[in-house]
Formats: sequence, C-alpha cells, structure tokens
Amino acid sequence: MNNHYDATAIPNNVLNLKGDEFFKFIKQLGGEMLCELLQIQSIDSTEVFNDTANNNEPTFLTAFIDCIVNNLNKSSNNYRYSKSIEQFALSLYILGGKMTYQFVRMNLSPALPSVQTLNKLISSSDLRINEAQFRFDKLHEYFNGIDVKYAFASEDCTGVIRKINYDQETNSFVGFATPLVNGIPVSKYYQTNSFNQLESWFNSSDKSSLLNIHMMQPLPSSNNSTAPSAFLLAGYGAVNTYTSMDILRRWLFIFDNNLQKNIRIIGFSTDGDAKYLRAMRLVSGFFASLPYFKLDERRAAFDLTATTTKWPWFYLRSKQLLLFFQDPIHLATKWRNRLLSSTAQLRLGTQHISIDHLIDIVEDSNYSKLDHGLTRSDLNPKDRQNFNSCVKIAKDDVLSILVADADTYGTFIYLHLLKKIISTYVEKTTKINERLQSAWCIVFVCRMWWTWIQHKVFASTTASTTTKRNSKATFFITKTAYFSVELNAHNLLYIILLVKQKQLPKEALNVYLFNSQSCESMFRNARSLSGTYSTRINFTVADFLNRSQKISMLNRIKCDNLFQQDDSEHLSFPIHHKHKRDNHLLSLQNLDDIDQLDVENIISDAYSEALELIKRLEISRLLQEHDVLGLNSLSKYVFTQLSSRSKMFDYSTQIINDDDDNEFDLEDEEEEEEEEDDDDNSDIINQLNNDVIFDEDDDNNCTMTTIKSNFNGMKIFDEIETGRRDSYFKLKINDKYKYIHKQSACWLLTDKNTRLSNDRLSRVIQSSRKDNNNRF
Repeated sequence: MNNHYDATAIPNNVLNLKGDEFFKFIKQLGGEMLCELLQIQSIDSTEVFNDTANNNEPTFLTAFIDCIVNNLNKSSNNYRYSKSIEQFALSLYILGGKMTYQFVRMNLSPALPSVQTLNKLISSSDLRINEAQFRFDKLHEYFNGIDVKYAFASEDCTGVIRKINYDQETNSFVGFATPLVNGIPVSKYYQTNSFNQLESWFNSSDKSSLLNIHMMQPLPSSNNSTAPSAFLLAGYGAVNTYTSMDILRRWLFIFDNNLQKNIRIIGFSTDGDAKYLRAMRLVSGFFASLPYFKLDERRAAFDLTATTTKWPWFYLRSKQLLLFFQDPIHLATKWRNRLLSSTAQLRLGTQHISIDHLIDIVEDSNYSKLDHGLTRSDLNPKDRQNFNSCVKIAKDDVLSILVADADTYGTFIYLHLLKKIISTYVEKTTKINERLQSAWCIVFVCRMWWTWIQHKVFASTTASTTTKRNSKATFFITKTAYFSVELNAHNLLYIILLVKQKQLPKEALNVYLFNSQSCESMFRNARSLSGTYSTRINFTVADFLNRSQKISMLNRIKCDNLFQQDDSEHLSFPIHHKHKRDNHLLSLQNLDDIDQLDVENIISDAYSEALELIKRLEISRLLQEHDVLGLNSLSKYVFTQLSSRSKMFDYSTQIINDDDDNEFDLEDEEEEEEEEDDDDNSDIINQLNNDVIFDEDDDNNCTMTTIKSNFNGMKIFDEIETGRRDSYFKLKINDKYKYIHKQSACWLLTDKNTRLSNDRLSRVIQSSRKDNNNRF
C-alpha cells in the first residue's frame, strides 16, 4: 500500500465529488478498505463525509472506523486500540469463540487486537475466580457501581466431569471434593510439592461429581428500570455428603461477611432439595428449632411482632434474620412429577387425580392438538425437570377440557394450583395482590386437602398405624412440595409486610427475582462457551472456573455500557425475542399500590376462593363435621398437627431425629434420598480444624520405572528453572532425577476418563423403576 498521497493531485472540484467519482478518489487516497467502509455507511460525497465528520453524536461505528483508519498506515506491531474496541473484541471473542474471532480478525486485521492480546487482557483482569474463594470484595465493588444495598442469594449444584487439574496460579489441584470446615469450603486445600501426597489423594480422596455455586441477585435500585446481572460469589467442587448444618453455617457466613460491607442479604433460594429445605426450616423456626443459635435475636433481624402474632393462619416466626424461597421452577416440576408418579394415588375428596385424564385427552379423537397443545412427551414420567411441560399441562385450554367433565374435576383443581404456582412466583407481570391471593389460595387448598385425608376413613382397617399413615401419604403431595408451598407463601407475605412498614424498599416486591435460576443460567452460559466446533459442552471444575472468568468479564462490559454516558463507547448486545421484556420491572406506579394493600381482606378472599374450588367435592362436608372448616379452626388444627409431629431440632453440632421420613405423614420426593448421616464429615472437619492445610516439601522418595528413554511431547525435564519449580514434582525415573509438571502428574495418575451426556435432560431423567409404561 502506498502510505503517501500527492496532495498536488487533489482535483479542484474535490468538495463537489459525488458517487463513483468520490469513491474513485477515496480509493486512490486511502485504499480499497477505506472505500468499502464509506460505502457501508452510505457516505457517497464529500459533503456527506464532512457532515459525518462534524457530527456531534459519535457512535461506536465511527470509533470502529476511526480505529481502522488510524491503524492503516501503521505496522501491525504498532496497532493501537481504544477501550471500547478492546471491549468489543473481548465480547466477540467470548460470545463467538476463538474460531469466529480469528475469522473476523483475519479479514479486518487493523480493527481488532490479536488473540494473544485478548488472552493477556483476560489473564491480567481482576476477575479471576479461584475454587472455594468467596469474592466479597468484588461483590462490594460491583454493588457500589450499580448503587445497590440489598440482594437475594441462591445456591445450586450441577454435575461435572470428574477430572483433576493443576491450577498454576494458585499452585493447587482442582477437582477433588473441597473439604468443609463448619460448612465453609477450604480454599487451596490440595497444595503439595510431593508426588506421593498427590498419589495418596488420587487413591483416597473423592473426586468432585458436583459443582456448587453461590449467586447474588442484586435488588434493583429505584433509579434503574432493569434488573442487574447476578454475581457469581463462589464456586467449588463437591460431593453429596454435606449436611443441613453445613448449609446453614455457610449461609450465615455469607450473610455476616456481606453485612460487614453494608450489603443486606434478604434471603436465600434453592432448588427444593430436602437438605436445603431442612436448613431453611431451622433458620426460619418453621416447625424446627435451633436452641443455641438465637438467630431471631440478632440486631439485623427483621421484626413483625406487632403484625403477624394476631393471625392464627400465619405460622412463620415474627422475627426473621433471613427469608427463603424454594425455586418456583423446581416446585412446579415437583408438582408435575407427583402427578406422573407410579406410586402416588392422589385423592381429592371423591375425585382421583390422575395422569390418565391427560393421556385420554391426547388420545381422544374428538380433540386435536389445536384444542390442547399437548404431546406424549409432555406426559413422560422419566423427564423430571421439564418445566415447559408444566406450563403446557396447566394452560387454559387443558383446564377448560378437564373442568367440563365431572370425573376429571380433581385433576382440574390440581393443575389449576400448578398454574397458580407459575403465575405467583414465575411470571413477571402478575400484580402483587394477585400474587398474594394465589399463593395463599394454594396453601389453604393444601391444608383442607391434608386435613380431609386425616379425618377420612379409608378401606383396609386391619393394617398397623404406621402402614395406615404411609398409605394415606400416597393420597397427598410430597413433604418437600407441601413445605415449599407453605414457606413460599409465608415469606411472600412477610416481604410485603416489610415493604409496607418501610423495612425494605419497594423494589423487594419483584419476587420473581428470588429464585435459583441465576445459578441455572450460569451453568447454561458456561456450557455455551465450549466453542463452535466443540462437541463437548460439559466441563470439569477447572473448566468452569476459567469459563466463569470470561462470563464475569462479559457481564462487567455490559454493566459498564449500561451506566456510561459516552455514546461513542456504547456497545449494544442482542437479546432473544422471548426475553426482550424480561428485565422490565414492575412500574413504580404499581409498586406504590402496596401502601393501599389490605392483607387481611386478600387472605379472606384467598380462603373463599379455596372453598369455592372444593365445594363440588366431599371435602367441605367432612371438615364441617369435624368443626375444622373455618379459616382459623382449620389453621389451628394444621398448626397443632405440625407442631406435635415435627421432629426437627438442632443443638449446633448434630441434628436430632433428622430422619423425619414420616413427619406430618407426608411422602418424600421419589428422586431424593432423604436419610443422611449428619456426622459423615465429623472426622475430616475435626482434622481440618487442627491443620487445615498440610504439605510435604521436597519429598523426592518417589521412584518410577519405564521402558521409555525419550519423553518428547511430555513436560518431563532433567532440569528446570528455579522460579518454575513450584509447578513441578521432582522424582526418580529409571534411577535418574526428573522434573515432571504437575498437570502431567495428574494425567499420569488418572486411570479412568469420565463423561457426562451432552443432553442436559438425559442427565436428570430418572431411570424407570418399573418398565410398565409402553406408551412413551
């Protein structure tokens, strides 16, 4: 390219050049690329070019073109890029992957930095995530940047590939199950300079089958119209041996550390696992007790003593340090799974609740798919996390078909409650009064349903009391589902009362943000970063930590662009058409309605709605006979039964009577193993308390023999620089000292490569216990 242009050759009519003459002049002046850039912008004359150059409202496109023009006359070693160009390049690299980025850069080389430069930007950023490191300082920095003081936390886990990797930055091994001390994961525990120690860990320590993460969802501030992105606080490998007390102590650890930085954690949300539910009940005092913790007496606790103590239908303690929501997506799938269960025999008064009613609709020639929208796969009992199926079986078209038939009215009520769960806790446009009424209508129907079962005399009176209770439990929803319904409704009302009393801002009413879906979103995003040509979407613990750093960088770029004032630095990010309105919060006009909300009237209306739903059944008559049909009498009866049959106590070191399988005569979830030994980790916890991190330095007694004499392609060397020796083990190979890289040592000790299915649903589908369903 000729980098110099003869100014004497500029035509006299340069200011009047248009169309082909203008582009011919530009091509001679700046080359083919500059000419094409001007054509893209429809700059086809000198006059338009001058107007564009003098425009007082620059955009990123102009900054992008300026970068190309400025770099055209420089050697590739001297290319320079502004912050906005670097952010654009990083975003393209993270979203599109390495191959996509290299393709774009090869054809627009002056416009974008090299892949090596981007990797340096990523590695030098302060967003690196180490295993089991809680990033409280970064969370505080993020919240200050978006002017937020309140947050709702969530915790969830997902399956990972069992593989050990060496992390050179922390000189530790990642992929072993992280030890817990008082429920808190120990960071950098697996550090050693001894090959023998590593080999011992490979032989004796569990490899992580799960990845556990903690996400923080900021509560939007009053001047923001969108919900800020959730923040990844920590991630670490785990196995399913932690206890409810581990979870509880971990929550308190997160709460206290954030409170020290003036961030008030309102509460926690999880996926409905039994151990998490126990922890929630213990902290809330919801028919459970922590005698030595006294959480409700802490200064930071919310207090509604003057309001809630007068309501016999309200079971939650008036003082609460933390509030809890079971994730509504998981609650909905549990509700659906109970309907599809082969062991449940759901009875609601004179009605049987059965999946057969939906199967009959699908197979009935009188109905087409246009009438109900269902498919056979929507009713597959093996697919246990299909939320789309929950939405489809509870939609109005299906409900209208069920309610029209007197024999399917029980199934109609069951699916009608499922629809209420979705509208109350998942949908974003539901008004706050409608949320409250629907939540408590579900609760009251469940209380009536269970009370009817307790008073109803069924056939087979010769069985033992325990057998009778277990038999009756099959007529009702599971224990986890019932307590989730109760806890969610109580905590929803508790938040509303806190807002009415100005203990929380009005933005806390956006309860659809209070779930564990931010964890699920993080898992999906991490899997999506596998690359265009990669068929492996699953990750190891180390893979996730690396990918989450890129996701954090992308979120920071989005956040910076959201709050910056300079339009020339602004980047626009695509949003799926289904989610374009996801971040739009309830208007302040709607939130202002909270001041006029009459809670007692709404609860009364909810109970009347529940009575209306069951009036066609036998339930109300039997409840009336036993004088438990009224709102207060029914609630007092259920409260008494829960109080007398609940067995959950904790004395800070061990859960007493934690094996509560028959508590409240409810069945457990079929996919969960309820019985856990809370002392499983007591030995390792005691050991870690005495000596959390231990290491043997310079253990060179390990010897190996091999028929190989040449180790080309392997990181095995005779000598290594002193500054790099921390990343190597020293051992004898064929009676000669060698240095082997710690990642190569992991490869050497790995005797089996594990895999996970790329299909997420196949990882969670439960194997059928009985092959008795040939319809699917």
